[in-house]
Amino acid sequence: MIRFNFLFILFFSTSICQVDNLDWPNLKRYANDNKRVKKIKKNGKRVIFMGNSITEGWDWHYPEYFKEKGYINRGISGQTTPQMLIRFRPDVIDLDPDVVVILAGINDIAENTGPASVKTITDNIISMSELALSNNIKVVISSILPASDFPWRPKILPPYKILKVNSVLQNYAIKNNLIYLDYFSEMFDGKDGLITNYGLDTVHPNKAGYIVMSQLLEEAIEESLSDEKVNEIDQYRSATWKISNREKLLYRYRKPANHDSKKKYPLLVFLHGSGGRGSDNQQQLLDANSIGALNKQQVFSKYESFVFIPQVASEERWVSAPWDTKEYELAPISSSMRMTFQALDRFIKKNRSIDRNRIYVMGLSMGGWGTWDAISRRPEFFAAAVPICGSGDPIQSSKLTNLPIWAWHGERDEVISVTGSQEMVRAIDEAGGKIRYTEIKGRGHDSWLDVWNSQELWKWLYEQRR
Repeated sequence: MIRFNFLFILFFSTSICQVDNLDWPNLKRYANDNKRVKKIKKNGKRVIFMGNSITEGWDWHYPEYFKEKGYINRGISGQTTPQMLIRFRPDVIDLDPDVVVILAGINDIAENTGPASVKTITDNIISMSELALSNNIKVVISSILPASDFPWRPKILPPYKILKVNSVLQNYAIKNNLIYLDYFSEMFDGKDGLITNYGLDTVHPNKAGYIVMSQLLEEAIEESLSDEKVNEIDQYRSATWKISNREKLLYRYRKPANHDSKKKYPLLVFLHGSGGRGSDNQQQLLDANSIGALNKQQVFSKYESFVFIPQVASEERWVSAPWDTKEYELAPISSSMRMTFQALDRFIKKNRSIDRNRIYVMGLSMGGWGTWDAISRRPEFFAAAVPICGSGDPIQSSKLTNLPIWAWHGERDEVISVTGSQEMVRAIDEAGGKIRYTEIKGRGHDSWLDVWNSQELWKWLYEQRR
C-alpha cells in the first residue's frame, strides 16, 4: 500500500504542484516547518537536502537515516530547478545550514514545467550553489541518477541529457573546488539506466538504492566540512618541457595513489581537444571534463595509473592538417606532437616505475586526430589506443594491425565526420588488424561522454599490454 501511494503521488505530483498558479514554486509547502526549524538551536552541523521526488522519497523509504542524522529534507515531488531556485532562500538559506545537498534536474529533462536545455538546468543548479556559497554554506552537488525512460513521459528518452548535465556539473564542481557526489556511476547498470535492484521503477530508488546513496553521501558531507580538501586540479603536478624561449610544451602529470617506487605501473597519455589549448597548463584538464572522467573511472586508485596530459599552445594542433579534410595523409610531425614525444620520453626515463609494456594513448576530437597520428608514428611504443571522434591516414593501417585499438565516434558528428573513423577502421580490418569500433547512434560530436561512462572501455584499456 505504501508503494502504491508513493507511485500515485509521484506520477501525479506535477499536476498537483501546478494547481495553485499563485504559488508555482510551492513556497507554502515547508513554510510552517521552516518556522519550527528557525526556533531550534543548532546542535552540531545542520544539513539540508534540496531536491525533487528522489529527495522527498528518501525520507519515506529510509526514514531511520534522517531520524538518526537529524537531516532536514526539502524535497518536493515533481519539481524542476527553476522552482527550486525560487524557494532556495526560504527553504535553505534562511534555515542557516552548514551544508546543502542539491539533487536536481531529472524533472527538467522530463519537461515537467516545459522544455529545458542542458544550459538552463545547469545554470539553475549553479545559481543555487552560488547563493549557498555567498551565505557561507558548504555545497554538495549531486549527479542526476541514471534513468532509461520516464513512466510519465514515455516519449522522452533521458540517458544522453543526463550524461550532458552530469558532465557540466562535475566540471563546475572541480573548477570551484566543490564536492561532486557521483551517484550515477555507483547506480548505473552499464547500459542506459538504473540498476534494477536499486529502483522502484526506472527513475526512483527503493530502500536498497537509498542505502547506497546514503553511504556515498556521508563521505561527501564529511569531505565538504573538512578544512583539508585538496583541489582536484592541484593533484596534477605542473611541468614544462623547454627547448627554447619560443618553443616549449606545458604538461600536467599525476602518479598512482599510494605510489610505490618498487612496483611497476601503467601510463595513460591523454590528448585534449581544441578547447584545451592555451598557456595556462590547466585548460587541457577541464576540456570536455576529461579530469572528471579520470576521477569517475578511478584511474589513479582502481587502475593505479600514471597520467601524462600535455597542452597544445593556442592556435596550434596535434596534427598539421585541417580537420575537415577528406584526403588526409600523414603530414610532417607538428611541433606539439614532436615536443610531446620528447617530454614523454624524458618523463618515462625519469619515472622508472612506469611499465613500458603498458603505455596507452587516448584523445578526443583534435586529440582524436592526435591519437591516430601518435600511433602511426610510434606503433610499437603504445600498448593500446582509444581515438575518440578523430581521423587519421588509412595508408598507415598496415603499421597498426598488432595494436589494440578501440575507436569511438558519433553517428551524427558535424564537426569531424564519422567517415574519418569509419575509413580507419575499414583499412585496419582489411590489413588484418583487430580493431574495436563503437559508433553511437544519434550522437553528435560529444561521443566522449559515452567513453567517460563506459566501464567496459576502461577495463579493456588497462588489460592491454605489449
